[in-house]
Amino acid sequence: MNIQSIPTIAQCVEVGTIARPHGKEGEVLVNSKNVAQEDFNDLPYVFFCLQERLVPFFIQKVTFKNNSVFIQFEDIKTMEKAELYVGTKLYLEAENCTAEEDTEHLDLEGFTIVDATTRKEIGIIQEVITYSMNIVLDVKKPDGDSVLLPLADDLIKECDETGKKLVLTIPDGILE
Repeated sequence: MNIQSIPTIAQCVEVGTIARPHGKEGEVLVNSKNVAQEDFNDLPYVFFCLQERLVPFFIQKVTFKNNSVFIQFEDIKTMEKAELYVGTKLYLEAENCTAEEDTEHLDLEGFTIVDATTRKEIGIIQEVITYSMNIVLDVKKPDGDSVLLPLADDLIKECDETGKKLVLTIPDGILE
């Protein structure tokens, strides 16, 4: 791969985010997005978005445990180095990606979450994430902290698309 073959972010699709290191050898847990987790098996590399530029990182090994995807990259060999990339978004060239956008949930960003039990506003949805084959909402609370909330049909009590409000049953213990 030469410098002329590296695409721009606009030519790519986001396929995940590095969530955390896993183990001492530099393996990372990836929250996949817009692509099936199993598709990582067939990828020789993904692009890391570093300082608004795409940098290719070659995949050495992909493993699946408890519906999670763990990736070992060729250039990341220690937990300390893996920690440097936590939160880094991963991309693939759109022309080589057979994944389709998850349009069912993309429009929820910016919605206000309301607790169905207390009727209190919890916060604003910042991102909709596919995490371990589940949909999770990254919600920014009024105090500036973020909380991850599960999204499942049985938890949704009301959805006001016009008012951009989603009333959810919040599982016990999540907000504590």
